[in-house]
Amino acid sequence: MEAYSTVWKYMPLLLKGLRYTILISIAAIAIALVIGTVLSVIRASVGNSRPARVVKAIIGIYISFVRGTPVLIQIYLIYQAIAMVGPKFSPIVSGIIALSLNSGGFMAEIVRGGITAVPKGQIEAGKAIGLSGAKIWTKIILPQVFRVVMPQLTSEFINVIKVSPMLSIIAVVELTRTAQRLVNNTYITIPFYVAIAVIYFIVCALLEQLVNYQKKRNSMKGGKAVS
Repeated sequence: MEAYSTVWKYMPLLLKGLRYTILISIAAIAIALVIGTVLSVIRASVGNSRPARVVKAIIGIYISFVRGTPVLIQIYLIYQAIAMVGPKFSPIVSGIIALSLNSGGFMAEIVRGGITAVPKGQIEAGKAIGLSGAKIWTKIILPQVFRVVMPQLTSEFINVIKVSPMLSIIAVVELTRTAQRLVNNTYITIPFYVAIAVIYFIVCALLEQLVNYQKKRNSMKGGKAVS
């Protein structure tokens, strides 16, 4: 019990680490959403010419790479690549870039699925009333897509939070790294890891409830539309 009282004593530091975890995850998921949306719109808009097929192939390779390789390797590669190119980014910025590029591949597939759920006739209707391609996407298509895929976007946010501890490999002081430091200073191991496991569980469980609410809300809207 004394060990757990020590953990409670350092709880403000753990919560500070959690704050960094949440901020890093929010920044990463926002950038990833932009990446995924842009890639999905490009794939849906470029047609089937030879240059278009090349563009689609490059996008497909990127998506396959980030989905088919370990996140830890991607974080390390991106961190080292940035250091070699020259920009002196902090570990936090490098970590956000790494998580964004990783999640961007998953976001691209999520948004693509949402685009396929929107009737193609709406694009033709937008053209018929004289809207530009940009306005058709921003005013008609994408708002519907985001409503449809919001549960999947929230689930991806949960995934980003779950993989964020891997940023400790590049010395990002988020929740897990904070716990590691406290373990090294106090020589108390299991209680600190139990504490951060509980914290991660609470955060992810709350977000899971949000996902369930979003799915229920979408199903109710779908039912009303059918009726």
